[in-house]
Amino acid sequence: MTAGRPKDLEKRKRILDAAKILFLECGYHGCSMNKIAQKADVTKLTVYNHFQDKESLFTCAIAETCDSLINARPMVLSPDSNFIQAFISACELTLNLVNLPEALKMEYLLLELASQHNPLAQQFYNASHQKLSALWQNFFDQAVALKFIQPAAEREHLLLLFSLLLGMRHHEVLMGVREIPNPQEQEQIIQSALKLFLLRYSPQA
Repeated sequence: MTAGRPKDLEKRKRILDAAKILFLECGYHGCSMNKIAQKADVTKLTVYNHFQDKESLFTCAIAETCDSLINARPMVLSPDSNFIQAFISACELTLNLVNLPEALKMEYLLLELASQHNPLAQQFYNASHQKLSALWQNFFDQAVALKFIQPAAEREHLLLLFSLLLGMRHHEVLMGVREIPNPQEQEQIIQSALKLFLLRYSPQA
């Protein structure tokens, strides 16, 4: 290890931390490498020494942000698991996650990129929505294998769950015409989602 490497790693972290804040605050096009350099208290040349271009910096910054927000281990079920409680706990984690201020800002940023047909939108989607979807799909695959729920067509469980948990309600939150659900409202949402989900997929259905 060279003597300069720890300092380089510290600068890289400052650049990434600055980028994570500014991309969410200013959007992709409203955030420049100059702004990031100033906030990280480094030169613009230093930013380019660590990241080839704005696109690569954005990709790294968003990946780190998503990883920190979706810092969830796979939801593990066993034959002795209380499926109802595991389902409720997973729903609580999901609603708490998607309604975080940082998560809402990321949603706006993704919509900005998608509206411009920017190829970065797909990378962003894979790092955020797709990662959360994969955790839930793994959960449902286990539940089917253990016969807690009925099998279904590919992604059918997933699509129904997210429609029940989020749907139009979450779009209204993003539009600013509805407040983020409070804990009591979240509980009602989850209980309704559970009832309707089991009405369709319960082994006894």
